[in-house]
Amino acid sequence: MTAYASPDHGGSGRHEPMLMTISYGKGRVFHTPMGHADYSQECVGFIVSLQRGTEWAATGKVTPTEIPQDFPTADKVSSRKFD
Repeated sequence: MTAYASPDHGGSGRHEPMLMTISYGKGRVFHTPMGHADYSQECVGFIVSLQRGTEWAATGKVTPTEIPQDFPTADKVSSRKFD
């Protein structure tokens, strides 16, 4: 997954990696630069991506699940507020 880093906001003008997996010897690495602020960690897209990426890194597999009803869309932001 990538995100466009707009030069209008100090970005590179390129699509930068946001989710990636790497095999490293006998291990697996899941990396994301997302979630650096508390409000971004409340995003349902971030939560689901982190859960699934962590499961893959730990086991090499991801349990098939349905997309949550509150998953964000191109037109709708969705978050789960922390208590």
